[in-house]
Formats: sequence, C-alpha cells, structure tokens
Amino acid sequence: MYERFDDADLNEDYRLLLRRGSVMRRLAAGEHRSWRQAMRFKAHADELRIRTWSRDGQPATVWAVLRDWSLTHKEREQVLRRLTWQRED
Repeated sequence: MYERFDDADLNEDYRLLLRRGSVMRRLAAGEHRSWRQAMRFKAHADELRIRTWSRDGQPATVWAVLRDWSLTHKEREQVLRRLTWQRED
C-alpha cells in the first residue's frame, strides 16, 4: 500500500482510467480524498464525468470509473471467449 501519491502516479492512474474505463489504487485512507479530487479535476479538464469512491478495509483502496464506459463489441466478444474457455473442463 502506498502512503502518498505524486503527479507521476496520478498521471499513470488517469491514463489507465482512460484506457480501461476504471482504475484502483491501494492508498492510505488519509490520501483518498486528495486522490479522488485530483482525478475528478483531470477528468473535468477533459470534459469527462467520473465516479470515485474509497474503501477503508485492509488494504485501503480508492476507485475511479468513467460513468458512461462500456465494452466495445470486439472487447465483449473477447471477454465471452475467455469466459467460455475458463468454463471448459
């Protein structure tokens, strides 16, 4: 778990958010609010709306997701193929 985050961490998290549609970071609970605000600020600058939340469990985690994010048709097919392969015995 990370005690603090810096600009490089935030930039990487935002890049992952844009690429995957969601991102999670293990971060000390005291840093959750700052991370969530920074992520919302970056998204707002790109005219995106995101949802953020945190969990205080062990380990403490903070999350961000794009609100209107969904898989493309091709990605959905890939997920279904992976699930089918995993179910085969």
